[in-house]
Amino acid sequence: MFIAENLNQFKNLFVTKLKAMLSDDELGAFILVLANSLQDDYLKNELQVDLKNNFNALKENYLAGTLKATEDDLDVFEKLLEMDVDDLPVWQSRQEGNWLIVFNIMRQLRPSRASSRALNSITQAFDGDKFHFNKPFLKPEILWQGEYDDKSVRVLYNKFPFSDYHLLIVVSPELNRAQVLDEEMHHFIYSLVQKESKVLPGFGVGFNSLAAGASVNHLHFQGFIREQNFAIEDMAENDFPLKVSCSTSSESAWQQIALLSQNDIAFNCLYQKGKCYVVPRLYQGRVNLPDWLDGAGWIDVAGVMTVSDYKTFYDIEEVSVGKALSLLNVEDIY
Repeated sequence: MFIAENLNQFKNLFVTKLKAMLSDDELGAFILVLANSLQDDYLKNELQVDLKNNFNALKENYLAGTLKATEDDLDVFEKLLEMDVDDLPVWQSRQEGNWLIVFNIMRQLRPSRASSRALNSITQAFDGDKFHFNKPFLKPEILWQGEYDDKSVRVLYNKFPFSDYHLLIVVSPELNRAQVLDEEMHHFIYSLVQKESKVLPGFGVGFNSLAAGASVNHLHFQGFIREQNFAIEDMAENDFPLKVSCSTSSESAWQQIALLSQNDIAFNCLYQKGKCYVVPRLYQGRVNLPDWLDGAGWIDVAGVMTVSDYKTFYDIEEVSVGKALSLLNVEDIY
């Protein structure tokens, strides 16, 4: 079994573990639960009372100078103290042509890590001194872990989610692999999506190579449960602003990924039921993008633009999204 036996069980587990994570001396947990609670009205209603009580306790400890937390978390909390936490809005979205624009206020508080750093290769050695998914303080953030198809799998909450029921999937975390997609892992993820999308309707997985939006250099994938199609699935190939390879078999998708890897070309992947989309793109930092597309990853190239202020949310136009994404195009290598 992977996480849960059905969608209802999954959602109940998702909420229950979030509630259990809250503690008067765990600021990082509060931030994670708050960000996840704003995905929709159901999650907000289920978690609002617990979050309010936890926020008041953390605030009291903060003012007393007894709250211990990382510099990143303290910075986020100080910003939250200036906001009306009880009245933060759930995610809002609007369709702009083929594109989906999503307002997610918590994304403005997310540390950028490596997703905004200019790199010169999609291959970097794993560095145990930097952030990775074996850090002991991440243990409370684990939603599920176990064996799946003879591999150890750890599923964590995303601290600053940007897709529905956003998950971090780390396969064989104990091996300390860098964020480099090899053939074995590609086939594993492809198979995982094909099997589990029958159990959890709407389940899919995204992947960012280094220099393509990956914020952590520890091999991981981003899971989600989403009913709505992405633009990349619905638009005709000639109409999409980026070159896309859509494969209906794991083997043919790997041929595309292998070619990109051999040529050190950054890429994003979207694994959906019966399909794998592979998108080569320019390295992050190599092109001037609009602020709302800075650090673009798999969900952006799939057609969802996430913003954290209302003006941008309402101002983005269909043509501007297409033009911005087209800036990421690489020369034809096929």
